[in-house]
Amino acid sequence: MPDTYEIEFAKPSLAHCRCCGGLSVRLTGFVSRNDDAFAVYYVQYSNEHPDDELSMLVSLGEWGEDSTAAQRVAFFCRVRPTGDAYEVMLDEAASSPWADVEVVGTMLSQRDARRHPWKAKAFEVLDEAFLVDPALAGFLKRAQCDDASAPLERSFAEPDVVFALRGSEKRRAKTGQSFATLDEKRFFVRCLLPLPVKHYEAWSVGIWVEVSRADWKRIRAAWDDPEAYATLQFGGRVANDLVSDLGLAVPLGTAVQVRVEDAATAPLVKGPRRGALGRLLTRPWSRRAFEEFAVGRGYL
Repeated sequence: MPDTYEIEFAKPSLAHCRCCGGLSVRLTGFVSRNDDAFAVYYVQYSNEHPDDELSMLVSLGEWGEDSTAAQRVAFFCRVRPTGDAYEVMLDEAASSPWADVEVVGTMLSQRDARRHPWKAKAFEVLDEAFLVDPALAGFLKRAQCDDASAPLERSFAEPDVVFALRGSEKRRAKTGQSFATLDEKRFFVRCLLPLPVKHYEAWSVGIWVEVSRADWKRIRAAWDDPEAYATLQFGGRVANDLVSDLGLAVPLGTAVQVRVEDAATAPLVKGPRRGALGRLLTRPWSRRAFEEFAVGRGYL
């Protein structure tokens, strides 16, 4: 049977790069294989470096309570996104950012790492980390979008009430890129909730807004007419629970006002300008608080 991995994530360490001023991130993951402690990995990346390279150290061996560093070896990997994947190059562990971390065990040279019998397992741990660690997956996706410094949008695929449908019940709903219906009685439009953030200007959340049948017909009629679309304004209620999903003070059913600002962008939530939602829309998020929020979720 194939090995089963589980990863426990430590809180990311954040700083600002001395050379570019961008966000510099350090991550640690504790890896169990088939319920036994098996590996630890360390990651470092800066989101404004032009090469989009990520450094990763994978330490394999005995990680039980009575183990020692002598029972472990460390592989140093340089990871660079390529197209829709990434390439990995083994390098000198003694020249890595973790060269003075004794707990990881013997620092393998590039030559020894390439020949080591555990090399395949080291790559297996690395691949698993990129699959399940939100920060790593987010870095890879941002780099593949050619801007690792821009926060990824959080986009809800469906209104919550549609997402909750199972099996044959899914036939009750029709969901496209911008519109959704349920039982031909409830109507939804995909909109953007733009939140101001210091240093990053804004971070957007793609949400669904439930609208009336009359507004639905009006919006659909204007959607492919640039002149009419650019004048759209409508009200509705948020159809996704941002409290449970993101910890933002926008519960399911929150009343909102939406308008289109130009023909090239999605409808934007612009109000109300009061209460908890008003504060989110008008008070810029501090850079530090946003980075702490975003990195662990893979948005930055």
